[in-house]
Amino acid sequence: MKNRARMSTFDTDPTAALSFLTQQAAYIESEVYRQQYPQYKYTQLVPLDNSAPDWTQVVGFRSVNSRGEMKLFGPKSTDVPTVEIAATMGYHEIQTGALGYEYSIEELGYAQLNGINIDNERAIAVRDGVEKGMNQIYLQGGLISTANGKTKTVGEGLYTGANVSQSSLGTNIVALVAAGDAQAVLNIFSNAYNQVFITNTSTVHMPTDFVMPASIYQLLQRTLINTGNASNFTFLMFLQANFPNMTFDWDILLEKAGKSGTTRLVTYKKDIRILKGHDVMPLRFLAPATADNVNFKVPAICRTGGVEWRVPKAAAYFDNL
Repeated sequence: MKNRARMSTFDTDPTAALSFLTQQAAYIESEVYRQQYPQYKYTQLVPLDNSAPDWTQVVGFRSVNSRGEMKLFGPKSTDVPTVEIAATMGYHEIQTGALGYEYSIEELGYAQLNGINIDNERAIAVRDGVEKGMNQIYLQGGLISTANGKTKTVGEGLYTGANVSQSSLGTNIVALVAAGDAQAVLNIFSNAYNQVFITNTSTVHMPTDFVMPASIYQLLQRTLINTGNASNFTFLMFLQANFPNMTFDWDILLEKAGKSGTTRLVTYKKDIRILKGHDVMPLRFLAPATADNVNFKVPAICRTGGVEWRVPKAAAYFDNL
C-alpha cells in the first residue's frame, strides 16, 4: 500500500499569514500596554501636553509682556495711565519617531499550526525602545536620526535648556557628606533654591523640585548625619525637613549631564506654564504589512515636540556636585 503524502492542515498563503498576524496584534498590543517602565522618568519630571491633534506639524504659542505702572490720581486729573501689551508668536516643530517588529511566515505558520499565540517579546521590546527614546528626548533634548546617524535636536530637554542658568559648584558634596558637614550640604541646596527664587525670578517663581544624580541621592539617603548618638536621621531626611515643599528625585542621566561630563543638580519649578513636553501622539501600533510575502512587519510610531522652556529663569543647573 502506497504511503500518502502528508497534507498541510493550515493555509500557508501569505494572505492567511497576514490575517493571522492581524488577529494576534490586538492581543499583543494589550499585553504591551500593561508593561510598566519605572526606569524612564520623563513622565514624572516633565509636565506633558497632548492637547494638539495627532498629525500637527507645528505647535504655536503666544508670549505676552505687559508694561504699566499705577500713579497717584488727583481729584481733577484726567491723565489716566494705561498698560501696554506686546504679544509675540512662537512655533515649535513636531517630529515623528518610528520603530517596529517583524515575524517570518515560518514563525506565523508554526504558531497557527499549533494553535498558540505568537511571542509578544518583540512588541514589548519596541515599547521599551520607544520609552527609552522618549526619555532621551524629553530629558536630554535629542535622539539619533537614522537618516544620517547623527543626533537630531528635538526640543530643548529638561536637563539641557539653552537659556537655563548654569553654575559650577566649588565644593564636592561627596567629601562634605564624608566629613559629616550637614550645614555645608544644606548650603548647596539652599543656594540652588535661591538661584531660582531670588536671583533669577525676583521671588516670582518658587522652585518645586530638586533632581540629582542617582549616586548622590543614594549617598544622601543611606548616610546618617551623626552615628555617635545612634541617630537614624539621614542627610536626605535632613534636607527634606528643611525644604518641606520641595520634591527630591534622582535620575541616572544626571551622572554625566554637566559640563565636561560632570554630575548635574537640576532645580526647577515643575509647572506646564514653565516648561511643557509636547506629547502630541503617544505610541501607536499600525496595521501589519508585508513587502515580500515572507517577512511581516508591524510598525509603531509616535509624535513629539520634546520640551519647550517657556520660562527658563524658573530653573537652574549646578554642575560638578
